[in-house]
Amino acid sequence: MGVSFSLHLVPDNLDQIAKRSKFAEDSGFDQVWIAESHLTCRDHNVALAVGIQATSSIKIGPGVTNPVLHDDTVAASAAATLDELSGGRLLFGIGSGDTPVYTLGKKMARLATMRSSIGRIRSLVRGESIEYTAGVNVNIWSKRDVPIYTSAEGPKMLAMSGEIADGVIVGSGVYKETVDWVMTHLNNGIANRDSSLGEMDIIFGAVVSVDRDGTNAREKVRSRVANRAHHNFRMTLDSVPDPYKPEIKNLLDNFDVSNWRDPKHVPLITDYILDRFTITGTPVQCVERIKEVESFGVKSIMIDPPSQDFDESLEMFAKEVLPKCV
Repeated sequence: MGVSFSLHLVPDNLDQIAKRSKFAEDSGFDQVWIAESHLTCRDHNVALAVGIQATSSIKIGPGVTNPVLHDDTVAASAAATLDELSGGRLLFGIGSGDTPVYTLGKKMARLATMRSSIGRIRSLVRGESIEYTAGVNVNIWSKRDVPIYTSAEGPKMLAMSGEIADGVIVGSGVYKETVDWVMTHLNNGIANRDSSLGEMDIIFGAVVSVDRDGTNAREKVRSRVANRAHHNFRMTLDSVPDPYKPEIKNLLDNFDVSNWRDPKHVPLITDYILDRFTITGTPVQCVERIKEVESFGVKSIMIDPPSQDFDESLEMFAKEVLPKCV
C-alpha cells in the first residue's frame, strides 16, 4: 500500500519556504508543516501564507502552534484566513508548547486547556458561537472546516488526540516498540471517538538524512535530533527501556532550551537516541528503513531534513527514496 510523506520546514528564510513548499508539492509530498519559533525564526503565519501562495494543491499548516501564546479566537481567525487564502488546503496543527514557550519562562498548556482550545477553535472556524468567558458569547466571521491536528507524545495527550483530533503528529520515534507504545495510547482515545470525525490521520515524525555516505548522513543529524528528543522525553520516559534512561536523563539535564540548535548538544546524542528518532543513510538504506517502519503499521511519515545540506538531502530523498516507498 505504501507510505505517504509530509515535509517539516523551519521558517528561517521566506524565499526558502516558498521554494521548498513548491518542491514538496512537485515531488509527491502530501503535506507541508511549518514550525512556530518566533524568537529564532520568521513568523509562522506569514511563512504559511508564503508557502500557500507558492503552491496550488498540497495541504499545508502550522507544525505546530500552541494555546499558550495565542488566544483561541486569534488562532481561529488566523486559521480561517489561511484556509481561505489556500482555497481550503489548510491543516491546523496545535501542541502544548515547546521552545517558543519555554524560552519565555512560560509553562506548556495543560491537557484540559488543549481539549478546550481544540473544541473552541474548531467551533469558531465553523462559524459557531462559543462562551468565551462566563456570560460572554462570541463568534468570528468564518464558516469553514479546517482539520485539527495535535502534536502528541505523552500518554494522556495521545489518548485525548485519538478521541477528538482529526489527525496527530507523533514525535516519539520510529522504533517498533515505540510505535506499539504510541498506538496503545492512541487507541485508548480512538475507542471513545465520535464517528463524525472519521478515520484519524496518524503521522510519525522522523529526522531524515540521505547522503551517498551513510556515516555522513547519520552524523549530520545529531544536532537536529537533540531538540526533538528533548521535547519528547520531557513529556514522558514511559516508552524508554530502563538501560537507556541514564543517557536520557543526561540529555534532559544538559539541554539548553534557549539555544536549541547549538552543536554543543551533539555529545548528548547517543546511538539509541539517534536511531530512535531518525531515518538516515544512503538512498538504499533509507528505503530499507522506511519499509521496516511501514511494517510496524506506520502509514504516514513527516520528514525533517538536517540543517546541514538540507536541500541536497531533500532532493535525494525526493528522487531516490520517496518514489520507491509510496
